[in-house]
Amino acid sequence: MEKIGNVILDATYYPGEDLYSDGAVEDHILELVKTYSQEEYPQVIAREQDWAVMYHLAHERENILSWYPFVPGAKVLEVGSGCGAVTGAVSALASSVTCIDLSRKRSMVNAVRHKESHNLKICLGNYQDVEKDLECDFDYATLIGVFEYGKGYIGGVQPYHGFLTGVMRHVRPGGKLLIAIENQFGLKYWAGCREDHVGTYFEGLEGYQNTSGVRTFSRPELIRIIESCGYTDYKFYYPYPDYKFPRVIYSDEYLPRTGELNQNICNFDRDRLVLMDEGKVYDQILKNELFSLYSNSFFVEITKPGEEKKQSEHVIYTKYSSGRAPQFSIQTRIVRGADGKNSLYKKAEYQKGQAHIRHIAEAGKRLSDFWKEKDVLKVNQCALENERVMLEYLEGVTLEEELDKLLEQGEIAQAAKRIRNAVQMIQESAPTETFQMTSEFEQVFGWLAISSYEQAVSVADVDLIFSNLLHTRDDSWHVLDYEWTFFFPVPLNFILFRALHYYLEGASLRKSLKEQFDFYEEFGIGKDQQNLYEQMERNFQNYIAAGSVSPGSLYHSMGKKAFPIGELLSQVQKRRVQVYLDRGEGFSEEQSYFIETDFEECPRYTVSVPPKTVGLWVDPALSPCILKDVRLCWHGEDTPVKFHTTGFEMEKNCFLFDNSDPKIIIEEIPQNASQIDVSYQISILEEETASLLMDKINTRGRMKKKIRGLVKG
Repeated sequence: MEKIGNVILDATYYPGEDLYSDGAVEDHILELVKTYSQEEYPQVIAREQDWAVMYHLAHERENILSWYPFVPGAKVLEVGSGCGAVTGAVSALASSVTCIDLSRKRSMVNAVRHKESHNLKICLGNYQDVEKDLECDFDYATLIGVFEYGKGYIGGVQPYHGFLTGVMRHVRPGGKLLIAIENQFGLKYWAGCREDHVGTYFEGLEGYQNTSGVRTFSRPELIRIIESCGYTDYKFYYPYPDYKFPRVIYSDEYLPRTGELNQNICNFDRDRLVLMDEGKVYDQILKNELFSLYSNSFFVEITKPGEEKKQSEHVIYTKYSSGRAPQFSIQTRIVRGADGKNSLYKKAEYQKGQAHIRHIAEAGKRLSDFWKEKDVLKVNQCALENERVMLEYLEGVTLEEELDKLLEQGEIAQAAKRIRNAVQMIQESAPTETFQMTSEFEQVFGWLAISSYEQAVSVADVDLIFSNLLHTRDDSWHVLDYEWTFFFPVPLNFILFRALHYYLEGASLRKSLKEQFDFYEEFGIGKDQQNLYEQMERNFQNYIAAGSVSPGSLYHSMGKKAFPIGELLSQVQKRRVQVYLDRGEGFSEEQSYFIETDFEECPRYTVSVPPKTVGLWVDPALSPCILKDVRLCWHGEDTPVKFHTTGFEMEKNCFLFDNSDPKIIIEEIPQNASQIDVSYQISILEEETASLLMDKINTRGRMKKKIRGLVKG
């Protein structure tokens, strides 16, 4: 036994060496957790710019379990705990946690980062060895990103059945096994992401034909495994975008609405293709009630037969605030009561956030009074209860959903009319006054040159975006979320600007509205004001983040490439090499062939020269381009091939081709020649760019000619 802080490390079954490792990066991560506190991890991740560091240390990894309503006093077994990415969430919610992991180095990282925990024990060794001494009374066992490795852990004819059954032996009757795993048929894999575990395209979709030791499952196959092991009480949840960095947890009792699943490009580990607009496809999947088959990940709760202990609540939906400072980080949850009715509440992620929760309750009261006179918008009623703000659960359709439905039906004019009505509703909802700069305003939005003639509201909900406006059956409009309400004057036009901006820029479906209507100008928000409000919005977002760094905010600097298939095919097609042959009858398409080259700036390839060839053209691309350092040699020799081109020689051995038919022309073919080795540097140009370059060259040439004429004169 060894202790690191308060954490116990039990090496009874440790084999003496780590049998798997990510290498030196794990040593580096261990040094990081020894050096920095958990509060500093976001800044460490931002500085390191390394996927492995983010994957193991990001707080957002805990989102997969921090929402889960563990029974009070829970005893938890975490199998495959690794570097402790989710251990902190379990430790905070349970009375005791026993971790199992084969790697000593990873377990050291786990122990060091959670050394203040008094309820944590880490057992080093292979699961099958360690389990011999494990108790059989755990309330919960977790397999977070572990079940897919069952074949490697267990082996045998039915390794996944054996793994599930073996872990369940240590769960008490009425206890639960919690599994988080990628969906074999997750939409991201159809859309161009590589399989998470093996890094190749479509490997899971094609049934893991080239993989052994790891695999994921579809929902029906997971159900078959669970039920064949004798368990019939199970629930599926759907982390979005996946279980690694979930922002939302959906369930069969609360599925996504159309338009919600629109943040799908988040590949930090590998490059990916973009074969479709996943948001649009998700909308079709939702309309056809197929989301449970195509969710990127599953979170599965399996209950062992027996008397269940009562959980604190039945959560059917959780949404995490993302990219916020701790004092603003909250969870929004929907829970279902025993009577089948839903209730909604917000809770702080950290103790620092309690003031913000109280602020939301105060905002509800003040807005209700402020809007009461005109009775245009109604406040979603709320009350403080046990450090939560409980909100009225309302049924209806958001304005965003109404507008999107109209656009799908081609009712653009009707959608525009609804937007005008919404803007009028926001304008008329509250009394206005002339704007006055305050220190509170400056703290949130910055000091900006806002005219004192601008109309402002003194109790300002700046988040009156269309997804927050709910149309109920009694034809009333309710404001769902008023978290960002300020008790000082804010320009009314800024509130309108945000409502328009977050709708019009939120999805490609809305492009037609932007093309046909300039709503900003229509509602008196000119270009100068738009620029001013954009700066206000940037300052506002900086105020919310307050230096905090989330994985999402790092995508621009750390994310891997996402190649849209249309652009990629276009570029590949443009770079395709076509060889034309003249066998004494001239050049023709029939006497040509293609050479596939690597998608790179310095291609090298060999051109075959069939017998009786008297002339040859090489088309290096099917677009305007620049070729540099062009080198052609007879294969097997160092003898240069004589050639000329259809391009303009800008400098020695550097040619500009300003059309889509560039050619390297070879007119002298020795009798026994059979192959030509070709190399060059190529830069593909857009037609406009090539034309501009040629215009500059021609202008320069005319100027030189004119100067020479003047000199001669």
